[in-house]
Amino acid sequence: MGSLLEMMFVLLGSAILTVQGIKLDIEHKRATMLALEGQNEATLVTAFQGWITDNFAAILTQYTASGNNPTITPPTIAQLATAGNLKQAHKNGPYWGGSYATTMTMVPSGCTQSAGNCHVAFTMYPTAQLLKGGQADVAGAAQIAQAASRLAGTSQFGYSNAQNPAQIVGINGSFTATNPLGSKAASIMGTNGPATDGNSVYIRRDGSLTWTGDQDVNNVSLKNVNDIKTQTLEASGAVTAESVAATGAVTAATMTATGAIKGNSVTSTSTLQAGNIAVPRASCSPYTNGATASAYDGSGLQFTCQNGLWLPTGGNLLRMGYSPVYDGWNLAKPACPAGGTAIIELTPQYWYVNESATVNYNATDYGNYWYIRITDGSGAGIFAMASAGTYCSY
Repeated sequence: MGSLLEMMFVLLGSAILTVQGIKLDIEHKRATMLALEGQNEATLVTAFQGWITDNFAAILTQYTASGNNPTITPPTIAQLATAGNLKQAHKNGPYWGGSYATTMTMVPSGCTQSAGNCHVAFTMYPTAQLLKGGQADVAGAAQIAQAASRLAGTSQFGYSNAQNPAQIVGINGSFTATNPLGSKAASIMGTNGPATDGNSVYIRRDGSLTWTGDQDVNNVSLKNVNDIKTQTLEASGAVTAESVAATGAVTAATMTATGAIKGNSVTSTSTLQAGNIAVPRASCSPYTNGATASAYDGSGLQFTCQNGLWLPTGGNLLRMGYSPVYDGWNLAKPACPAGGTAIIELTPQYWYVNESATVNYNATDYGNYWYIRITDGSGAGIFAMASAGTYCSY
């Protein structure tokens, strides 16, 4: 008899443990389902927000064309996948039935494209509340919202509780919003903020929003920039550009340009280096009259564009020297930069000759020097001096 009772107790205990194990297994599986639901909703909300970012310019144009009607037609989940914003595996509705509803609204009220103050407020929610045994499962809804918030990052999720079922409260009180399902506990909703676009804090790649504060790019490079227009440009190093156009002063430690530098005032505290492109009397097109350049040979001789030709800035004759000479002396020619032609001019200083005689001043070209003669009418050298001015002609 005792053995029979013992056997009954053993069987009863085993049954209780089995039932308890089944309950734990069911709860574990349910917790897994809730976590997976949160992951699925986070995936979808992130995809919707990516779509908003990629298409904000088109949304803004549509909003303006509609007369600032704040209601925006959101894409379907299938359209998100087609657009490439939704690449992860996903479900089109919650596991307990129903589907996902989405809303998009341009906020704040009365925002304008020109003011750059428009944002897209977005919500996504299951069309049915979460139930357990026919009752609102607030604890399960909280698990889904917490899991989704952890995975979505900038996205916010919330749920409604039994005390105030008409209101959605974000995790950790991050937001409050009207329950889209009405007064139903265990309703779940994801949003980028009831009154703001969660992605508006980022620089939009389509250029639809302007910056509202100073930016620090932490000494990294900006590459492949087509055009920079600014009120002030400050550089501690070199500024290299094909063209620099300014209506005010341009001040830099080093500025290198392969094209035009234009401005009302260009000031240098040290030097201005012009390119070695000027060939005497060659056309200076496409540059205009007044343009400055250095000689093609790198000698540093400065030229300006004058009547369409490159000519020396100081004039067509550049004085290279001034020396006293006497009859029979040799005078070296100056080295004329940029292919200039050396010439000489003799100015009488004094001489002595018979009053009836003629005085002649001549400089005979011998290649790299001139042979100076000061003679009388018969061709005889006389005691006299002249000042020889040497020049380069272009």
